[in-house]
Amino acid sequence: MGTHPSPHCPRSTPADRRRDAVRNVLGVDDEQAAVTPDVRHGRSWNREGVAGRELTWTAGDDGPDTAAWLLRPYRPTESAARPAVLLMHAHDGVKFYGKEKVADGPDGVPPGVAELRTRGYDGLAVATGLVQAGFVVLVHDVFPWGSRRVPWPELPDRARSAGFTAYPPGPDTPDVRRCRYEAAAREHENGLAKAATLTGTSLAARIAAEDLRALNVLLATDGVDPNRVAAAGFSGGGARVAHLLACSTRLRAGVITAMMSTFADVADGRADDTTWLMITPGLPAVCDWPEVAACAAPRPLLVQFARDDSHFGLQGMRDSESLLRRAYDGSGALTTQWFAGGHRFSAEMQVEAADWLLRTV
Repeated sequence: MGTHPSPHCPRSTPADRRRDAVRNVLGVDDEQAAVTPDVRHGRSWNREGVAGRELTWTAGDDGPDTAAWLLRPYRPTESAARPAVLLMHAHDGVKFYGKEKVADGPDGVPPGVAELRTRGYDGLAVATGLVQAGFVVLVHDVFPWGSRRVPWPELPDRARSAGFTAYPPGPDTPDVRRCRYEAAAREHENGLAKAATLTGTSLAARIAAEDLRALNVLLATDGVDPNRVAAAGFSGGGARVAHLLACSTRLRAGVITAMMSTFADVADGRADDTTWLMITPGLPAVCDWPEVAACAAPRPLLVQFARDDSHFGLQGMRDSESLLRRAYDGSGALTTQWFAGGHRFSAEMQVEAADWLLRTV
């Protein structure tokens, strides 16, 4: 389909060297060097058995601070430490929002998010289900989403032109401005990836550094058992989980939903629909995508597949499952699940993920 794959890529670095090689590509030499930022606390709220708190911290660059929500079961007298999940928001083709796509904050559901959830999440806030299952959940924004998005005035002319082409000047309602921003941000993402490559890094590396900071925040949170912390994510969020599993030894387990195939499958006509979170310069020279996630072995890993996922081919997903099983050497620590339907995190998938986490973490 218009591609001519090299026989030398992806390579398969031996397992005993793979984690270090993946970390090197992502710029993580020592996970302990990741800063635990000073956390500032904002508003708190209680809704439907979920107690929430606004958190912010510096992101480690000259951009906006990271905004996050810490959610837990509303039990004021409880003192026992709980298991926790670092929940990664997805790409979703929406950068105006980050954490809001998978969690409800103090102001309820913002404009446009209900439609997105209907399309990709069966109308549900993923975080709410995890809290109701008994977990403390931290969900944070990463560059360039939500609080970490690039402000409109700082977007390059080409990106803003794309926004105005999609949504010409006229009655500028909040919805129109938001949609115009999304059109511009889609154009800008390619430029961000190019600029990162030219400066010796990648979008994935930048985001992995932010996720490591967030993990440190969660591990240091009162009421969290630091030995029972997992990461979970759908689509681009699943790519973030794969990277974090490779970069940190402190996660107990991981859940990757609708984000598993092979690099060869993506290269065969599907790269245009694939996030830069999965396409990282230098990574295919180390190993294939399933082997990145398998850096977690022998820690428990759940991978959920959607049979009709438009982002991947069925054979590519099956090949990735085989690679995962080989990397886990038949261990019961690997669980794979297949679901009917397309690229989404359905209610059934969410329930199965929460149940697996309850049994595992």
